[in-house]
Amino acid sequence: MSTAKLKKQVLQLLAEQPLTLKEVAEKMGLTEKRAYNLLRALFQEGRIKSNSDAQRQRRYFVEETYKEIDEEEEIEPN
Repeated sequence: MSTAKLKKQVLQLLAEQPLTLKEVAEKMGLTEKRAYNLLRALFQEGRIKSNSDAQRQRRYFVEETYKEIDEEEEIEPN
């Protein structure tokens, strides 16, 4: 699957609820390394944010502003 499609899936997951790296990897059936690379790219693009919860786990999430943009965004075919 293309990186663009995977990023879109990650954004959809994170729009539903904040998730840890491990949770993203498990839900998408990816290695943690692949999930990390996707999260890092989205974070660097400013499309997701992160914070630490009470158990000191980093959770990634999509801000409300980006939810609307991502829903309208089209994926270009390979």
